[in-house]
Amino acid sequence: MAIAIVYKKVLGRTVMEATLLNGATSTGMGEWIDASGFHELTIDISGITTATVDIRCSNDLTRPSNATDGRQIEDVTSDSSVVIIFPIRWLKVRVSAYTSGTIYAQLYGNAPR
Repeated sequence: MAIAIVYKKVLGRTVMEATLLNGATSTGMGEWIDASGFHELTIDISGITTATVDIRCSNDLTRPSNATDGRQIEDVTSDSSVVIIFPIRWLKVRVSAYTSGTIYAQLYGNAPR
């Protein structure tokens, strides 16, 4: 699945919206997204019945292979929002365990003023 990314201007600030998971129904590695230059990242995860969604990051200079795990930020096992307030270069979510559910993950990020 290709990640859908939209950049908008809101009150003079660039805002990024990205669909990271769009109806996942099995385990998967996820795709890296360039999150450099954004802060106050929020990931909204929904649709989990019995599954684990890993949030991963990397500060490599170049985009890692999607097969690369990177560093773990958090494991999510129920619908929730995760806020990331520290700078990262690359971000991905992956479904690491799956039994049931149709999982969605949406990313929102603000560029500094």
